[in-house]
Amino acid sequence: MGTSNHLSGTGSTLLNRLGWFLGLNIIWLLLALFTAWLGWRSYTLSSNGNVAEGTVVRLLEDGPAFDADFYPVVEFEVDGKTYTVQSQNNYRWWNRYMRFPVGGQVAVRYEVGNPENAEINSWWDLWNETIILGVFTIVAAFTINVYLRFRWRSQGAASVHAANARSL
Repeated sequence: MGTSNHLSGTGSTLLNRLGWFLGLNIIWLLLALFTAWLGWRSYTLSSNGNVAEGTVVRLLEDGPAFDADFYPVVEFEVDGKTYTVQSQNNYRWWNRYMRFPVGGQVAVRYEVGNPENAEINSWWDLWNETIILGVFTIVAAFTINVYLRFRWRSQGAASVHAANARSL
């Protein structure tokens, strides 16, 4: 009984290789699409959003330690209505006293039609998710594809050498 899927010298099939290649690249594509969505959201917030002064009302800490990271919770007002927003970004402990003391003022950028969509108004706070995920996606996709290509080429060369040794 023969199979239509040819085995290489190491036992991996062409269909197995194709599955790995397509599966991993679909994951990278989905991460790239998610990154593009995050980038679009950051772009529209930075270009079309308004800025309001907010007050840090509390800090949500990651842990009980003095040096734990925290998320600032900011309250701001738009058209007489008060909104409370927790930052998506966590900050190191030293920002607790320098940048985000409870009761301190901080600029908040919000979406005009939906003030609940808001973030602390700084370039890094608006763009860090997009940058980090984008760099990770590009580096991981490139590295994995290069690794798979070289691994499969070396397996192919090994199977050719094994076939030649058997025929001698």
